[in-house]
Amino acid sequence: MSVKLMGLSLSFVLALGNSAFAQQDYPNRPIHMIVPLPAGSAADGVARIVLPVAEKYLGQPFIVENEGGAASIPGTARAAKAAPDGYTLLWGTVATQVSNPNMFKALPYDPAKDFTAVARVAGQSMILAVPTSSKIDNVAKFVAKAKEAGNLSYASAGIGTSAHLCAELLKLKTGVKLRHIPYQGGTQSVLDLIRGETSMMFYSLAQFQPGLQSGELKLIGIAGDQRSKFTPDLPTLKEQGFDVVLNSWYGVYARSGTPSAIVDKVADAINRALKDPGVIAALDKTGSEVYATATPAEYQTFTDTERKRYGEIIEAAGIPKS
Repeated sequence: MSVKLMGLSLSFVLALGNSAFAQQDYPNRPIHMIVPLPAGSAADGVARIVLPVAEKYLGQPFIVENEGGAASIPGTARAAKAAPDGYTLLWGTVATQVSNPNMFKALPYDPAKDFTAVARVAGQSMILAVPTSSKIDNVAKFVAKAKEAGNLSYASAGIGTSAHLCAELLKLKTGVKLRHIPYQGGTQSVLDLIRGETSMMFYSLAQFQPGLQSGELKLIGIAGDQRSKFTPDLPTLKEQGFDVVLNSWYGVYARSGTPSAIVDKVADAINRALKDPGVIAALDKTGSEVYATATPAEYQTFTDTERKRYGEIIEAAGIPKS
């Protein structure tokens, strides 16, 4: 073997050794977690419950960096440009990984190419609520009333949100005509639902609490695969004969190309944190269901499947891309 070839071979071996050592040594400094939503948002709240416990298993702190606004696009795009070394991660959502690529003509990131799934964390099933004054107590009665009236409206926290797309899925499954009233956020939309200015709304349980406590809102179904532990007496829409399943969720993603050994270390820490009784109790207070079951590969499959399914819903509903 020539001296030149020997040198190249030695360099290759050293590079492999350094890469293996970096993975074995991970993490040896703080990990930056980009949360592409404002501080105090639901996603941010869940991150700040889970991460302080997960970091105990990694031996390094998570530094949460909030970068909200513009449909979570700027923060997600920054994470997509990070080095694939596990030191900058994304606290992804159904919006960043699933809805946005189906709602926007052009994004400064590609969730399918730029990210790899790490750990599915938690989420909330969308719940269908109506004003108590409507006298409606199940989904079939709402659908019948909507077909009879022909002009009922529904509220959402914004175009492309889980609340919006869940209602569109109900329309597709039943053929009812409902007028969409999008709001900039959830608070005002729920208040107007309580007042009866809109006829129904899908949203998370926590957002409906003021209306439930006052007795002005009634829950008539949950768009989950199964009933929620928070509302065990509330039947799913599937139980009531309507195949409508759609959740809002959060999870961790790394830059594509991040070594699998690093991905597995982070996933293990997150999943161990999600089994902690204190974390579970804190998440219960937010109305979040824990998803500490998926491996990175399973979570990747789930993400890809949801992106395709959301795209089909958006296309069938005729929602234009912006």
